[in-house]
Amino acid sequence: MTVTIEVPASQPTIRRPEGQPGGSDTLAETLYTAASRYEEFADEADQLLAPRGFSGQGQNAYQAAGGKAAGEHRAMATTVERVARAVTAYADTLRDLLREWQELSDRQDVLDDRRTALIADINATTDATEAQIAALRERASALAADYAELVTDHDGLHRRVRANEDLLRQVFESATSLDEALSADGGVPEFAQQAMDRPGAPGSGATPEETRAWWEDLSEAEREAVVSSYPGLVGSADGLPADARDQANRVLLDDDLATLGSKADDGLITPAEQKVLDNARAAQQAMADADSFEDPITGERPGGQLWLYDPSAFDGDGRVAVAVGDLDTADDVAVFTPGITTEMSDVPGYTDQMQNLYESTRYNGDGSSVATMFWLGYNTPEGAIDWDTMTEGRAADGGERLADAVDGLRASRPDDPAHMTAIGHSYGSTTTSYAAADHDLDVDDVALIGSPGAGPADHASDFSVGQEHVYVGRDSRDFVAVLGDEGWIGKGGLGLGTDPSSEDFDATRFESEREDRGSTRLDGDAHSSYLAHDTESLYNLGLIVDGHGDQVNTASQSYDPWYDVPQDPEWDRDPSSGVPGQSQTRDPGQP
Repeated sequence: MTVTIEVPASQPTIRRPEGQPGGSDTLAETLYTAASRYEEFADEADQLLAPRGFSGQGQNAYQAAGGKAAGEHRAMATTVERVARAVTAYADTLRDLLREWQELSDRQDVLDDRRTALIADINATTDATEAQIAALRERASALAADYAELVTDHDGLHRRVRANEDLLRQVFESATSLDEALSADGGVPEFAQQAMDRPGAPGSGATPEETRAWWEDLSEAEREAVVSSYPGLVGSADGLPADARDQANRVLLDDDLATLGSKADDGLITPAEQKVLDNARAAQQAMADADSFEDPITGERPGGQLWLYDPSAFDGDGRVAVAVGDLDTADDVAVFTPGITTEMSDVPGYTDQMQNLYESTRYNGDGSSVATMFWLGYNTPEGAIDWDTMTEGRAADGGERLADAVDGLRASRPDDPAHMTAIGHSYGSTTTSYAAADHDLDVDDVALIGSPGAGPADHASDFSVGQEHVYVGRDSRDFVAVLGDEGWIGKGGLGLGTDPSSEDFDATRFESEREDRGSTRLDGDAHSSYLAHDTESLYNLGLIVDGHGDQVNTASQSYDPWYDVPQDPEWDRDPSSGVPGQSQTRDPGQP
């Protein structure tokens, strides 16, 4: 009896998307430089509008002509910059499409190997039983289904390729005449403008939930268009997926690097612009580090995300948020808020600390995916001897901003909520306390490290997460962490509220000592080592971020007896290297 088993043909023919991202990057840089030149001309024209020794009708005519020239060149700079941003977005999307093309090619290779093996098994089978025939047919059927899925995905890839190319074409066509180039919308495709006119669009005053709904209703082409045309609005819009914000903010970053870099090369950059350029370069380094980071378990690169980018904010101190991992999909998300003197120029170092926290969470966790984000979204005090440091105004403002940022993260993935932890360090712990006590911070756990005080909260139960989900790390040699009030006398207002490591506050304190600690306050790097490699603090924070705060190595709370100075039971304990199971016996010791 002849048995027929239909083996599917290998399909489709995988076609590589045309174009080279590198060539597009070169074009974008050329356009950014041209935009900078137009801007430089406009600035120079403005400065020459009131020449000395020149008056009368001639001066009036000169000023009218000069003012018009300045305005036209500034409008041209804006349009050329928009086109350059679109080219940057095109190149970034093309890179993603090329990665997808490679993945499809790899999938087809696997399917072809399965097909070859199936044919060999069919040819080698003689006097097959019904069960063997059924098994071979089942393999053929599964293979056909997988090829069909590959065809569908390949078609989808090339739809996005065409949409990416069509968007760039429309950007170019929207600025082909001088009138178009000088118009308010020069370089913006009409359908991008129409998308931004819909309810829920960024900048319209919509809630994060409404903005998320707006994004969901956009087509893939419309999403690409608004990212490239309105990156400033998209990059800061709470409720949008982190990936969309990242794409938009990288467009802004490339713009600043090229445009301001060109001004710097020409020697025409202002001090304020130089500070923005320095911030942009710091963000560039941070993103390079985040993108090259490898997961310690899988060896894969989870990638970085530029969730917030505003290099001119707060008089040039800047606002920025950089994540290691995918905020859109990670099971466990940590948001880290820093303290005094932190500026955007510090983002590379903090990104390294986020990598440490990511590694600790993965090593000590249950296998869940992770994203750790450094969030500098508020105006930190300028120094230790600073009125803003000794008061809580900036912490109160930052707490509201932090709560809003977390609400935005939550709204961006309503059907797949992450386990989220807010970590505040130093003055950032007071900021985090304001978010958790006054603004219903929507996280699962809060960890305060190196804290000078818990701001408005007198007790861990004042936090929105509940007392059992509040954790505190305090190195006994950390001078900043002993400033908070405890006991019935307190410390004369030296700190910023109740000491969260104290019995009075009654949070879960975890071990945070260093093996290389000395015998005095501030010995070594007591205040800045909570996220350092091989420390008790980093180990315990990894457990908390992973959702296993109940497994931390607990430490006894500090206390202030009426008959003596404040006591820290951790002072004399022999610290470990952060390895689980090495908790030591503690004896009350020196203050």
